[in-house]
Amino acid sequence: MRDPVGSVLDAVDELSVWGAWASAFCIASILGLIVAEVAARNLLNVSLYFAWEFSAYLMGGAFLLGAGYALRAGAQIRVNVLLENVPKPVSRFFDLFSTACGVVIAAYLAYALGELTWFSYVRESRSPERSELLRWIPQFPMFFGAALFALQMMARLARLLRGEPGEDQRLRIGQDIE
Repeated sequence: MRDPVGSVLDAVDELSVWGAWASAFCIASILGLIVAEVAARNLLNVSLYFAWEFSAYLMGGAFLLGAGYALRAGAQIRVNVLLENVPKPVSRFFDLFSTACGVVIAAYLAYALGELTWFSYVRESRSPERSELLRWIPQFPMFFGAALFALQMMARLARLLRGEPGEDQRLRIGQDIE
């Protein structure tokens, strides 16, 4: 049986997995929109005016919805030269310090995107494009992804403070690039 903190950390990991699936869905949707646009132009000589706009929204959502999972899997870009060439206590300090800075930055990003989404909702702000989509609709997945990223960053800090590894190497897909 896991301790209460471990259970919360597991729940954050599970949310990050769901975020990764949502990210994959966004990427598949981009593919579908672009293929439909190319087919419509070449076969029907019409353009799907919304395809590029919605693809851009989906790309933002895909990026942020997958960020928490990427952090947990250790798939983010990181320079390990310093961490690998200093004594263990110094390496641990740098890892804790950079993660604490990451928590602050991720929390601010989530807050700012949450505020942007809320104001767009309250003001009924619409896209300037022909679709006139309510802006909060594409902004919400970006906010949610940023919130997941912030939670995962906090979970990483908690793991490091507990003496556990910050990444779960079993989640990685592919090989390290050196």
